[in-house]
Amino acid sequence: MLRILTDDGADLTFIMRETYDIEVLPIGLNDGDHEFEAGRSMDVDTFYDNMRAGVHYATSRVSVPIMESTFRNYLEKGDEILYIALSSALSGTWEGATLLERDLNKEFPDKLRIVDSHAASFGEGLLAIKASILRSRGESLDAIADYIEKIKTESFEFFTVGSLDYLHRGGRVSKATKVASGMLQIFPILETNKESGELKVIDVHRGVKGLLKKLKQYMNDKSENGVFNPNQTVYVYGGDWQERVDTIKQFLIDEMGVKEENVFTDLRVGSIIGAHTGPEIAIVTFGGVVDDLSIVPHSL
Repeated sequence: MLRILTDDGADLTFIMRETYDIEVLPIGLNDGDHEFEAGRSMDVDTFYDNMRAGVHYATSRVSVPIMESTFRNYLEKGDEILYIALSSALSGTWEGATLLERDLNKEFPDKLRIVDSHAASFGEGLLAIKASILRSRGESLDAIADYIEKIKTESFEFFTVGSLDYLHRGGRVSKATKVASGMLQIFPILETNKESGELKVIDVHRGVKGLLKKLKQYMNDKSENGVFNPNQTVYVYGGDWQERVDTIKQFLIDEMGVKEENVFTDLRVGSIIGAHTGPEIAIVTFGGVVDDLSIVPHSL
């Protein structure tokens, strides 16, 4: 049997995990005094409430002992494993997994593949879902892993945030940028870079109209032939910033031509990504190239 694994950075809902039979490995979260498992020992609403109250969180990575135990459990049963990991530029999880891969492939040759998603949040999770769909079609481990390696460069995440405090604290933006943003009310637009996997500031905007103009430009620029193809499922989701999610959703329907049933918003940015961005985070995930996996059913 082929097992598909990812981690807490993927922000998969529990229904998605069950529907697509995807196992999610835990990434550690701490507030300086206590250790948590993201999405398990604390729900996301409590997490964001705590952040707004001044609690600061830090994240770690999937522990190597947990990873090795999970991998060995399946490999010793004769199963194959595809693990799609949070971007290596954002977490040490992928590095730990590849070291294990080298050792375990000596005992279990050609049974384990590790993919660096070069993505975060549901950009990572969507790759795992597409891998699961291909598994249901009978595709092999190598065929699925190779396909995911290809499409990870064609799937994009557009980030907008309402505060630079958390990104500055995590070293993602400079103090000068943070101060200028506060004075001028200019906010950054970020993406997970598909070459490096880094979370990078790619532009700035002022006000909601400016944001939506930049979003349209970004979606066209990242699409095949420079024109966004609306015949796909587009995912719009946030941390604790529903009004911004709703605004972007309506823009996609009214201005970008996406059918309402193809705009999926039943997602949350979880604590692993939210710890670095703060509660006011909204993300748009879409494909630059459309294929037969570009529309995912809403029955999740």
